[in-house]
Amino acid sequence: MPAPSLEALTALLAARVEPPEEVDLGALRPWRDRIDAIDTVVIYLLNQRAVCAAEIGDLKRQMGLPVYVPTREEEVLDNVMAANPGPLPDEAVRRLYERVIDETRSLERRLSERPAAPVSGGSNQDERCASDRSPDNSGT
Repeated sequence: MPAPSLEALTALLAARVEPPEEVDLGALRPWRDRIDAIDTVVIYLLNQRAVCAAEIGDLKRQMGLPVYVPTREEEVLDNVMAANPGPLPDEAVRRLYERVIDETRSLERRLSERPAAPVSGGSNQDERCASDRSPDNSGT
């Protein structure tokens, strides 16, 4: 399935669900459709995050840096909890992101087992991953 455009993602997030005229099983459909649309956005963004982490992993491997950097992981967790508007409690967000970070780190380790690819400036990866590339960035 091709990646959705930014416009398509924005439209999915902006779509409103109108209150139902009748409360019956049919009233669930628009809410389920919205959840499906949000899930599409979430999986797209998680995969974009993984692409960025893979790039960071390549850079760290070339510099001889470890995949796991606990201080960076805590920084990421602090950032997402600070950005959390609710209704999910911060501890739920923390658990979700701990899992995301764990899977990202696993991906970095799997990719680190392959030969290093040269890092070139100005690649598409750079455009998609306009994130902090400091040496202590664990890709999380």
